[in-house]
Amino acid sequence: MPSLSLRSTAFRASPALLAAAALTLLAACATDEAPKPCPEVVVLTDAAKQVKFSGLGRDLTDVLFEAEVEPARLVCEYDDAEVDVDLQVRVVASRGPANADRLANIRYFVAVARTNQAVLARESFDIAIPFPGNRTRVSGLEEIGQIIPLARGEDGSDYRIYIGLELTPEELRYNRANR
Repeated sequence: MPSLSLRSTAFRASPALLAAAALTLLAACATDEAPKPCPEVVVLTDAAKQVKFSGLGRDLTDVLFEAEVEPARLVCEYDDAEVDVDLQVRVVASRGPANADRLANIRYFVAVARTNQAVLARESFDIAIPFPGNRTRVSGLEEIGQIIPLARGEDGSDYRIYIGLELTPEELRYNRANR
């Protein structure tokens, strides 16, 4: 099985970086060649949200934080027999009444699979989101880089990238019961 490379970096967009990205997109639009497709990004419904409780209580006052993965932005570039994918993952956290630390430690995953759902690579990432000052809702943005080797005749549309929060079995049951 070909190996995949997953890498994560914190991402902060500067005005110069945004301008360079816009110029790159405009240049790509100016060519006559149709762009090759990127893999589809799927946020798994059951793993899109997390409510983290303190201890065994399940009352509203026992909530440490609520987290949600937002649909991601994806840019891909083809290079020889591979597609290099840059994926932005945004996690939004809301501070609960039981959160005295003013911090949400969240774990999420990114998986690369073929369209037949055969998973080729899966990796977990941690993100710590602080709640500064009086803020009770904040977000964190990370960029995940992935290199997907392509077999002859394949392109990005032959792959899917799945994103979700890592949940305990109890958190998964909670999500399913509270849709």
